[in-house]
Amino acid sequence: MAEKPQDLIRKHHLEATLAKDKGPDARLLSWAIKDFTEKGDNMATCVTSVEVKYSLNDADHHTSYVVKLNPLRKGVALEEMTSKIFKKEINFYTDILPDLNSALEKAGLSRLRVPTFYFADSTAGSEMIFFEDLRVRGFKMADRRKGLDVAHANLVLEELAKLHAASYVLQIKTGDLTDRHPKLLEDWMTSTGEEGEFVQNMMANNMNGAINLLDKIEGYDSVLQWAKRTQNTWMDLFRDLLARKAPFEVICHGDCWNNNFLFRYDDLGAPQEVMLLDLQVTRVASGATDLNYFCFSSIEGSLMTSSGKDFLMTYYASFNHVTEAAGHPVPFTLQELTQEFRDKHPFGLFISLMAIPLVVMSSSDFPEAEEFLSAQTSEAFSKKITDSLDSNPLLRPRFLSVLDYMTEAGVVD
Repeated sequence: MAEKPQDLIRKHHLEATLAKDKGPDARLLSWAIKDFTEKGDNMATCVTSVEVKYSLNDADHHTSYVVKLNPLRKGVALEEMTSKIFKKEINFYTDILPDLNSALEKAGLSRLRVPTFYFADSTAGSEMIFFEDLRVRGFKMADRRKGLDVAHANLVLEELAKLHAASYVLQIKTGDLTDRHPKLLEDWMTSTGEEGEFVQNMMANNMNGAINLLDKIEGYDSVLQWAKRTQNTWMDLFRDLLARKAPFEVICHGDCWNNNFLFRYDDLGAPQEVMLLDLQVTRVASGATDLNYFCFSSIEGSLMTSSGKDFLMTYYASFNHVTEAAGHPVPFTLQELTQEFRDKHPFGLFISLMAIPLVVMSSSDFPEAEEFLSAQTSEAFSKKITDSLDSNPLLRPRFLSVLDYMTEAGVVD
């Protein structure tokens, strides 16, 4: 039995991955696990890499792969959630992504920017997915603590719009996307029964940090009261906000925050290309939910006030580029998109309240995943969040910028 997630990887997994990547004549010679992520980089899964030596055409070669693994957390609820998200991501790469890329290619457009998928094992309790190692091509994660600037944000918004628009074009061709891809209906954020109760308690528990912060900050009582009211009923709120709504319903990324994007830079350090990662909670919903999730969890705080309209225009232009190439008009105007974005602000506010205190933390201060995903947070960690208002110079401006924006927008009235 595996003692840690990395122990799940076996020789036959590498051989299958190598055959898919390099062809059937490639022969595995040796391999070694090389961990590279830090605490806080991943919560739902374990991510590592494997360095591989292989022979092909009478010569030895080296390559590497990034692997997502079952984190081997104990507890029935966590095991079931882990199994579902792995199956959803495997389904995305094997079934949904080919459909989306086909729609783009028929319109003369490039494929979606996601890592190349090679191999997956969906065996319960030992799930894993092998991807290309994007570090080889120069991709890396932006500093989640600082938030993304305009150049980074525009790359993400353009690619999100491409994902959304490709699914809209596909929907015109095939009809209801959930009929063709029923796993899009599985969503832990709107689950019911025992799983729903577990998720409700987990998220409510992690909202405590934001509530403690709001208690300490003067002038935001309306946000504090909204957070308290929402804390124990957030799943009802999400069911309403994530409900399908024409003409905005598309395949959404579902987990649009900073760590789920990688960027490639030029010699001067300017971002040139983005890759979307962690397609494990995809759903059919309003694309404005992805926009709110991203804008209020990952963009540098003050930019939403100064550049929010420009960001929506960037998204809209990219969406229009895809639909126009496919021979279809955009199903909504920029004005209608702007209103839909505003209508989904409660979703963005909830995500930001829960995420920002964690996003700006250093890796050393980040909670263990088991604690974050539990129904109880230690008093020591709760105090660490509250104290960070004074000890972490990144928290106050980032947090307050969202509170000011949402208050001005009338979300908490």
